[in-house]
Formats: sequence, C-alpha cells, structure tokens
Amino acid sequence: MKFKTSDIVESAGKIIEESGITVLSIETLAGEMKVDQSFLYSYLKKDDDILILLLLSLENEIKQLIKDARTESGAPEEKLQLLFEKIHKILKLKPYYLSVIFSTELKEKDAESQNALFRIKISVRSYLLEVINQGKNKEVFKTMRTSRSLVNNILGSFRSFMNEQRLINKMVKDLEILKGIKDNNMGSNNLKTI
Repeated sequence: MKFKTSDIVESAGKIIEESGITVLSIETLAGEMKVDQSFLYSYLKKDDDILILLLLSLENEIKQLIKDARTESGAPEEKLQLLFEKIHKILKLKPYYLSVIFSTELKEKDAESQNALFRIKISVRSYLLEVINQGKNKEVFKTMRTSRSLVNNILGSFRSFMNEQRLINKMVKDLEILKGIKDNNMGSNNLKTI
C-alpha cells in the first residue's frame, strides 16, 4: 500500500478539523487512514513531523500560487487583489492550515516548522514587494511610505483577517457541537416521556 503526501495531509487536516491539533499524532493519523501505525513510520519519524508535513504542503501551494501569479499579466492593484483572493481560497478550502499557522503548539515545536513558516512569509513578502514597487513605478500606488512598510501593513492586516476567520470557524463548529448535544438531550427527554 502506497500513499501520496497529499493523502497524509488531507487525513491530518481532517483530524485537526474534527478534533483539534492537540489530538494529531501518528497513532490518530494511522487510525484515520486505516493503516497500521508502523506503515506511517516510512513517512514520519515523530508526531511533530505531521505539522512539518502540513507546513511544507502549504509552502508548496503558496510558492506555486506565486509562481503562477508572476506569469500572469495585469495591473499591480489587480495582482495584489488576485494574490490574496487565491491565498484566501486555499485557506478557506483547507482551514486546517490556519489551525496549524496559529497554533500555540507550533510555537513550541522544533526549528524545522519555524523555518517552513519563515520561508512562506519570505515568499509572500518578496512577491508583494515586487508588485508594490511595480505599482509605485507606474504611479498606480502614490504614497510616500516605503514599500516594506506597506508590505508589513498588508501582511499584518491579512493575518488578522485570517485569524478572525479561524476564530469564526471555531465558533461555528462549537455551536454545531452544542446544538448536537442539545438535540441529543431533547431526544433522550422525549424518549423518557413516552
């Protein structure tokens, strides 16, 4: 039996979405994938490797997105909008990436995960600088602020927006769980009265 990395990423993502990042382990991943735990050791050496695999997957998606964006024509302001629409789409389709990025567990993990996050930021930052400088040269972006300052503000705002999105997703999930509990309790109460 052979799996692709994307199979492992999707299964890990499902665990994160259903049970949270703290539950994610090689053991739970093996259970989700319905394979023997020892099978996953050819892909992963320790539990932390799952988060690293998720970050590397996100990094590859972002790098491909930026590579594609560089080949597209369009005005700088359109390129900026398109970039964030595409990143938002990735994170909306795979909200587990947000859970990983914003997790407190990740901050406590090894340097490899931190390096992956750093590389993602550098990729996006360098592309944004490129687009903003194009816009300034074409006088589409008329500001005295430095390009680096603009990039920092844009990334900070987007990070805040995505963190809010993550918190809203969590709140909706918590409400669904509470509703399920309430519905189960009401069903039990109805059975008692029969």
